[in-house]
Amino acid sequence: MLAAGGAGEFFCGYVPPEWLERYGGAFWLNRRGPVAGNLLQRDDVSLLAERSHARGIPVYATFNAPYYTPEQQEFLLPLIDRLAEESGIDGVIVSDVGFLVALRRALPGLSIHASSVMASLNPGMVDFLAELGAARVIFPRSLGVADISALCADAAGRLETEVFVLNEGCVFEEGYCMTTHRSVGALCVQLPDVPHRVLPLTQEAAATLDGEDRQPAREMMGAFRDWVWFQNGCGNSVTDRGIPNGPCGLCALYDLAATGVTSLKISGRSSSSLRKLSSLRMVRAVLDLVEGGASREEAAREAVAIRNTPEFCNAGYMCYYREKAS
Repeated sequence: MLAAGGAGEFFCGYVPPEWLERYGGAFWLNRRGPVAGNLLQRDDVSLLAERSHARGIPVYATFNAPYYTPEQQEFLLPLIDRLAEESGIDGVIVSDVGFLVALRRALPGLSIHASSVMASLNPGMVDFLAELGAARVIFPRSLGVADISALCADAAGRLETEVFVLNEGCVFEEGYCMTTHRSVGALCVQLPDVPHRVLPLTQEAAATLDGEDRQPAREMMGAFRDWVWFQNGCGNSVTDRGIPNGPCGLCALYDLAATGVTSLKISGRSSSSLRKLSSLRMVRAVLDLVEGGASREEAAREAVAIRNTPEFCNAGYMCYYREKAS
């Protein structure tokens, strides 16, 4: 279904029974866990790889927890070796730099993608990953098109590059939320409802908050509440046509294509098959226009028309890339 819809790559999570026996739900093996959004049997990974390879599509497995203990790394290295040699995965996605190094030493032929959780925000990080032997860097959601273009130029000839284009935003910077994500989940989505005070940083700002007029503070928190709602998939909602709402980079596909980026990432591996297919069809439709010679404005208009939620698009909060064409 997804292959016929135009997918060029697949990524999956895998949590074997042995991991659950050792750690239960206390330690997530990847960013979806401990069970939801993951394959639980190696035979399923093998079947996915077999059917994908029959269509010329590579498969990558996620081992992108923010960090692993030495004991956990020792457990994972032979497991990943079996996935590569016996199940046929094409590579892994990792977030822990130490684990990346361990993988390169133990499995030098394995393709390793540096997860967005590594927060690769500058040329220095691109250089660092290239020196460590990563095959690809996945840029975090917080970067703009101009940043991505510069980093793609820096990575050219050394690293493949990947950017997010649809679904599942991040309120802050995912790579800097290691402890909270691992221990208590994405608490950022509850922040607007946490009791709070707005503290001015300057005397000028303090003047606007003095007295009984708290309207500026209320407006700021209202804007933040809207931002969190949009980043969380507009309350995990869909349109009446089944199109998922939430973070979107469709309008930016023309500009992203010009950056030379290698791969476009559609988030949501724990989503339903229908939601995955709807997301893929949207990206494929706009990308086909761009590749067919459409202008920046034409591609952006079609993207807005496909979504058919002008009130969300016009709000600006749903855009991965604010440099979108209007």
